[in-house]
Amino acid sequence: MKELILTLILAANIYPTSGKVVKLDALEDTVTFETSSGILYEFYGVEDWFIGDYVAAIMYDNGTPRTVLDDEILSVRYTGFDGCGEYDGGNAHD
Repeated sequence: MKELILTLILAANIYPTSGKVVKLDALEDTVTFETSSGILYEFYGVEDWFIGDYVAAIMYDNGTPRTVLDDEILSVRYTGFDGCGEYDGGNAHD
C-alpha cells in the first residue's frame, strides 16, 4: 500500500513537455532544448542529436509545482526534425 501511495504522489508531480534543440556542447556532453514558452532545459548525451531536433520530455517538478526552475528531466525522446536547423551531416556539435 505504501508503494501505491508513493506512486500516486509522484505521478501528481510528473508532467510532459516538448521543445526544440537549440544548443549542443560536445565538451560538456550537454544538449539544450527550449520549450515553446522559452524555458531552457539541459540533458546529457549529445550523440545523435542535432540543432533543430524536436524533443519530448517527461519532467518531475521536484515537489515545487509553482516553479519550473528546479524541475528535473526524467526521460527524453526524439520526435522529429524541422529541416531548418544546422544539420551538416553530423558535424553540428560545438
